[in-house]
Amino acid sequence: MFYGKDEFNKIMSAERLLFDASMDLSRMLPVMTDLDEAIDDLESVEYQALSAVLVVKEVKAALRVQKDED
Repeated sequence: MFYGKDEFNKIMSAERLLFDASMDLSRMLPVMTDLDEAIDDLESVEYQALSAVLVVKEVKAALRVQKDED
């Protein structure tokens, strides 16, 4: 498969970003004492954020119903 100059540059840029990310991760792993604990913390934050979004959507829906009734 042949790529043009722009496509080649995009591919190389993406590969560079992946390489940088893997290097950052490898530098951070020795600092992290418990990877499972960190992942659990992130999942907890994600759950809280999704719960908050759901509550906001429920309030918006209730306000729309109330507005329609008025």
